[in-house]
Amino acid sequence: MMPVVRINDTTFADISTLKTWFGTKSPSETIDRIVKEVMEQLGIERDDEVAGATVASTDGALVFDTAPSLTFTKPLIATINGKPIQNPNWASILHMMIAQVKAKGFEGEKLVRELGVPSKAANYEDDGYRYFPELGISVQGQSAADAWKEVDRLAKKWRIPVTVEFVWRQNPKAQHPGKAGVLRSGNS
Repeated sequence: MMPVVRINDTTFADISTLKTWFGTKSPSETIDRIVKEVMEQLGIERDDEVAGATVASTDGALVFDTAPSLTFTKPLIATINGKPIQNPNWASILHMMIAQVKAKGFEGEKLVRELGVPSKAANYEDDGYRYFPELGISVQGQSAADAWKEVDRLAKKWRIPVTVEFVWRQNPKAQHPGKAGVLRSGNS
């Protein structure tokens, strides 16, 4: 997720003036350019290994080694252990990953202890929890980022391959509006 920075009106006006001077399209691009130039002048190397760094681009989709901001994203295609998930969303991807862990012999309290998201070994449907009868547990709803974080953790721990192809919605607050991305984990 991108941080939010508050600046005073005078500084914003200065950034807008520099935006025109540099020919950049947004205050964010202007700040990026200023920071880059100052770091070069000071001889400081920029750390490009930030969270969500892109490792490759295939067929126009950005492939990430670590998850970018998943706010305003929609999964298009998802597979876990080679099995496709119909009409995937982040919650259904997490649900299917939990089912894969259950298939390894974990049930009830034992399954709940394996999870890093709030869950209960009972039918509980308050406080954002949803009961999944086929799992025998209730799991609290998660944001896209938290759902992927748990899917990724379980995939790595249990070597369950998972691939998710997704798209950022056309929203100016999305990290890459309109672009496609791919996340893989568990040796997939």
